[in-house]
Amino acid sequence: MPSTTAVVVREHGGPENLLLEEVATPDPGTGEVLVAVEAVGVAYADVLMRQGLYPETPKLPFTPGYDLVGRVVAAGPGTTAPAVGSRVAALTVSGSSATHAVAKAAWAVPIPDDVDAASASALVLNYVTAHQMLHRVAAVPEGGTVLVLGAAGGVGTALLELCALAGIRAIGTASGDRTALVEARGGIPVDRRAEDVEAAVRRHAPDGVDATFDAVGGPQLAASRRMTRRDGTVVSYGVGFGAGKGFGRIGLLGRHGAALAKAKLTRGAAVPMYVIAGRTGAADKDPAALREDLAALVALVADGSLTPEVTTLPLAEIAEAHRRLESQTVPGKLVLLVDQDG
Repeated sequence: MPSTTAVVVREHGGPENLLLEEVATPDPGTGEVLVAVEAVGVAYADVLMRQGLYPETPKLPFTPGYDLVGRVVAAGPGTTAPAVGSRVAALTVSGSSATHAVAKAAWAVPIPDDVDAASASALVLNYVTAHQMLHRVAAVPEGGTVLVLGAAGGVGTALLELCALAGIRAIGTASGDRTALVEARGGIPVDRRAEDVEAAVRRHAPDGVDATFDAVGGPQLAASRRMTRRDGTVVSYGVGFGAGKGFGRIGLLGRHGAALAKAKLTRGAAVPMYVIAGRTGAADKDPAALREDLAALVALVADGSLTPEVTTLPLAEIAEAHRRLESQTVPGKLVLLVDQDG
């Protein structure tokens, strides 16, 4: 097989450290498949890995890429599903920002040929995360009310759309004209820069919301608990509070861990932490649930029930993709499209 074009990070730092290189095409091992990539999502976790801040940052050098959509071109020893030739969406955590990438078979599901690759890519990390937090972690009932912080982003827009499907009222924070996207997705918009967020939430939910989905973490967790019913849930799934603060990985995790510990020692809403992959991740604990949820979401896109908000760029513009993601100007999910013909 010809060589693979891949994004390689050789030093931690800024977007300029995302290098496009020709590398050897990887061989799939037992329980793995090799995929000719059509699309790969750009996640904030990729930004943190590039900076060396993410807990599961691979050793240097590494190729980022948390998910992929593409066609299986080879399978590792004893791996029979998904079959060679099938089109799949898969969680990878790293390695998929390339023309060819290896994925765990247990984290891949078949997708129809007529499902848009960028839309399918948006499902793998963002919508599965949103679905599992909403239905498996917080278990918000129909008729409930939730607060979504950063509701114009990838997971935020997914949460809004899934809430609308499930008959759940969603209050979503955003800034400036991005609040229009919250309203368009069926949420109640709160401009976090122009309004007192806590006061605005209390106007819509005087007794507090049933659940808050918090990608900010750290000191924000205390405010999220104040806006949530005492018998409710604050799902912590990110550490956005550390963006650009220069904490370093240990400092970032230490501050977030201290905030989580304090929450567990005081009365109020429960604060479980959700991660999709890694040592304590949902995909590792229950890969069957990951496949079940991803397959269900693919079916909802296929029948038109879900329409992910997606912005696309070519793989070669990954540095620009990271800049846009860091500037928080991207509506919904940012996806890189891969040209297999060169």
